[in-house]
Amino acid sequence: MITLGIDTANQTLAVGVLEDQTVLGQIQINKKKNHSLTLMPALDQLISDCQLTPEQIDRIAVSSGPGSYTGLRIGVTTAKTLAYALNKELVGVSSLAVLAANCVGIEGIIVPMFDARRKN
Repeated sequence: MITLGIDTANQTLAVGVLEDQTVLGQIQINKKKNHSLTLMPALDQLISDCQLTPEQIDRIAVSSGPGSYTGLRIGVTTAKTLAYALNKELVGVSSLAVLAANCVGIEGIIVPMFDARRKN
């Protein structure tokens, strides 16, 4: 199963492609650029670099927040449009759950956090 992942919830824009449990490629952009300008070129570059066609993607996963309202809208709208146009499965994923999932094997309470800016 090939999954395309999209995360535009925060300042960093991240896209990745996985085949089952193997990462085929990823792009992260941590510039204060508008995600609406960088997301589609990043997706195009990533799919090309992985030598795939959009039709080969089985599932599209997109961050569902928490995060920037505008960033979330850009990512979710792009993911929904791609899933609809390609007739592919669409899955929303909590940004905090993904962050906590990096703590495999840790005993105790895990408290994932993001800088919400404005001293929050």
